Amino acid sequence: MIEHLPHIIRSDRLEHGRRESEAVRRGVERGEFVRVRRGAAVDAAAWRAASSRDRHLILVLAVMPRLASRMVVSHASAAACWELPALGEWPSRVHVVDPDRRTTQTTANVVRHPGPLSGEEVRSLPPLSLTSPARTAADLALTSSFRDAVVALDALVRRGLATADDVRHVLDGRGSARGLPSARRAVAFATPEAESPGESLTRVVLHELGAPPPVLQQRFTWGDGGLFADVVDFWWPRFGVVLEFDGRIKYAEGRWKNGRSPGQVVVDEKIREDRIRNRPEVNGFARTVWDELSHPPRLAANLRSAGLPLP
Repeated sequence: MIEHLPHIIRSDRLEHGRRESEAVRRGVERGEFVRVRRGAAVDAAAWRAASSRDRHLILVLAVMPRLASRMVVSHASAAACWELPALGEWPSRVHVVDPDRRTTQTTANVVRHPGPLSGEEVRSLPPLSLTSPARTAADLALTSSFRDAVVALDALVRRGLATADDVRHVLDGRGSARGLPSARRAVAFATPEAESPGESLTRVVLHELGAPPPVLQQRFTWGDGGLFADVVDFWWPRFGVVLEFDGRIKYAEGRWKNGRSPGQVVVDEKIREDRIRNRPEVNGFARTVWDELSHPPRLAANLRSAGLPLP
């Protein structure tokens, strides 16, 4: 999970008989290094190439050695370690649980959340100690928006890192924690059938629009003996309406391209859409994208045009 990250240059290590702090300072001045925190830097080219999640993980690895060993990586920082998705950018501070604290403390690089932590809620991912997947999801559900929580929870249960019951068990031990009702709603809403963060967010927006609950990952078989199948993201059998979420991943990732050029992927997707539209049980076909999810009225108009009644 973290093996691919660039090497962190620390000022407390020796290099060719001299302390690295001077070399780091000069490297930063020349633009060769990027300072992650005081006394820690990484190669500038590697930093520029890193994703938002990887930059946050670099910060985690740079900060944690300076903290007391009782502190455990948590919340969004643990989610980054477990490769759970997030909407938007990853935080600019490392989140930890400090069992000795009674209130949350925020400093330049760290957000310290109060404990406690049970033994089953801590995992080891050398060189880090972090909250378990279930505890991480529970913390996110308690402190994040419903949308953010569902996106992380869907991925958690889909990948088998934990079950919804595991997360409920953690929440049951949080007494009357602030945000508990919303957290329980998010856990109840989670499903392993949403295959991407975009589909998870689409589910939430549909719920907010008052749409009837759709069938997820509906298979439409075709060919001799139903040998082939077209799988759609959302299906309302009562109204005969299909909705597909189109993220860039569908046209860029290898598992979707399967050796085809982007242009051929688009052509094949159009052929697939026509095949679905021509089925007798399908009365309407709609697509949505990230931008439309940020403007729910557009999605509502799109679905109404396809034949799905909305309040």
